Amino acid sequence: VELDFQLGEEEVEVTSKIQVRRLDDTAPDLFLHGEDLELRQVQIDDVVLGEDLFTADEAGLTLHQVPSTFCLQTKVAIRPQKNTRLSGLYKSSGNFCTQCEAEGFRRITYFLDRPDAMTLFRVRLEGDKANYPVLLSNGNLIEDGELRNGRHFALWDDPFKKPSYLFALVAGDLGSIQGTFQTQSGRTVDLFIYSEKG
Repeated sequence: VELDFQLGEEEVEVTSKIQVRRLDDTAPDLFLHGEDLELRQVQIDDVVLGEDLFTADEAGLTLHQVPSTFCLQTKVAIRPQKNTRLSGLYKSSGNFCTQCEAEGFRRITYFLDRPDAMTLFRVRLEGDKANYPVLLSNGNLIEDGELRNGRHFALWDDPFKKPSYLFALVAGDLGSIQGTFQTQSGRTVDLFIYSEKG
């Protein structure tokens, strides 16, 4: 799964790319969980789908007659600042935070939001650097940089499969301490601990 988060003050636009392979030939449709999402676009293998090829309702997104293997791309808008359920992506003390356990990921994007659906996550976060100088997600930071209009980005890659309820994202003006740690095998790893300042 590749996720792109465009963090804004009024809304967050989330683009998701999922590599899908059907395991059961008797199941021509694919259902993805989704709640409180504003669907903007659905694509299969870079082709935008017409509304006759999918159904979106309050429970999620159903794609009709999907191929056996394909790349699904969806684009949705969410409003974390209005999320008072503190499930999915929300804002707290001016910071973006996630709470996906047990079924909060479906409030971020359309997905197989079940504990048995294990996958690899690659996450790109983009936001205003003054308001959100720290951009965090699961895995390893593999790239970050400056963009125009005072924005910046960070790209995180998680090498270990996990269910969606373990997905994490934090963006904000946080303090940190850092150091290194040596594993029993002798490998040195960087260690960063973040919290609200003070």
